[in-house]
Amino acid sequence: MRLGPDSARYVLAGQGHRVARPFHLRWLLPFVCRDVPRRWWIVWSLSWPLTAAAMVVLALGRGLELGPAVGAAALLVALPGLLGPVVVRPVGVDLPALAVGLWAAALLELGWWPAAVVLVLVAGSVKESTPVFAALWAWHPLLLVGLLAPAIRAVCSRPELDPVTAGNPTLLEVHNHPVRTALEAHRDRARDAWLWLWPWGASLAALVRPSVAVVSTLVAAHAQLLVATDTVRLLHTAAGPVVALAAAEVIPGPLLILAAAASFMWWRRPELI
Repeated sequence: MRLGPDSARYVLAGQGHRVARPFHLRWLLPFVCRDVPRRWWIVWSLSWPLTAAAMVVLALGRGLELGPAVGAAALLVALPGLLGPVVVRPVGVDLPALAVGLWAAALLELGWWPAAVVLVLVAGSVKESTPVFAALWAWHPLLLVGLLAPAIRAVCSRPELDPVTAGNPTLLEVHNHPVRTALEAHRDRARDAWLWLWPWGASLAALVRPSVAVVSTLVAAHAQLLVATDTVRLLHTAAGPVVALAAAEVIPGPLLILAAAASFMWWRRPELI
């Protein structure tokens, strides 16, 4: 199992070691999965059907018929950012956090707010930013209560410069200067369509008549890039549900199947990081 630097820090956390920020806030999956590959694979594998099912439930709750709802789910899981690079498979938090947060949004749409609150607290313990995006997916401030999970964790657990971060000059620079390194990472690709547009596939149809929710979620998703060197993985797991849902509403029914199928196929290898 190949481990990227993020995954290596989750394994360290699972072994009981303190890790650097913000990884110390993402305690739940390392606590559950430890350093056992089989557990990580189970979580990663289950996250796909859970994400798709939550997308269908959310879309149905918004008034879409079953066909467009399934189309929205297909557009979402086809986004390459959900797959991510091989070094975060299966030891990663983005996809599981998306699955849990999306279910929180879906259950809130159905009026099951107590269950939604519990799930968004779980999602906030998987990845600290998920409650913000869950609130945007649901378009309801209640899910911001999930921010209590990372807030409590921040008070109870202090970060520590772990060996993965301290032993790599590049990672140490990113840790010490997140804004500067993030801007440098994206500076030379500011107008690169292969990075910013192509990976969205048919979901770009969401920009035909973008709602306030779509625009707000995209702005919030891109704001992450002010402190992070990754791109597509962060954008798709943050804005993917809203964009896919909006695209399914715009694309005519007979074309939605074709659009979803075309999005699943890579005509050119997309960015995954």
